[in-house]
Amino acid sequence: MAQTIIMTKAMPLGDMVFIIVAFLLLMAILKKVAYGPLTKVLDQRADKINKDLDEALQKSQEAASLVDQRVKELAESKDQASQLIATAKKSAKEQSESMIQAANTQVTGMRQSAEEDAAQMKDDAMNTAKKDVADLSVQIASKLIQKELSADDQRALIDAYLAELGQQ
Repeated sequence: MAQTIIMTKAMPLGDMVFIIVAFLLLMAILKKVAYGPLTKVLDQRADKINKDLDEALQKSQEAASLVDQRVKELAESKDQASQLIATAKKSAKEQSESMIQAANTQVTGMRQSAEEDAAQMKDDAMNTAKKDVADLSVQIASKLIQKELSADDQRALIDAYLAELGQQ
């Protein structure tokens, strides 16, 4: 192993001043030529990154706001749909009840009409029967008595007879 001996000599003051001035001049040139544009580019890059981060945060907040808005609108739509279904069910029930009521009213009217028709037919049949019985009685009586009664007298006689039968 070889040992290196470092020798230190005192540098003359002129050389030292020259080295310091050259170093300072080199630093000024580097600052002007390299460090200035480099820091400028780095600052622009940092500003762009900050701007992009701010925009990303803003867009994230907008997206969250839109999600909340959509969730609210969806809930409102569900509520409206539920209300619409409830209204439709209620309307259908009311229409059904109304139709049943109308049918019941119609059936009641038809029943009353049928009862009235039956009563009228019964009365017509009784009147026809009375008339037929009266005519028959008159024919029988005139043949038996050989005497002709007027039709009004005969009807009065038959009505009295039928009224007497009705009381018994």
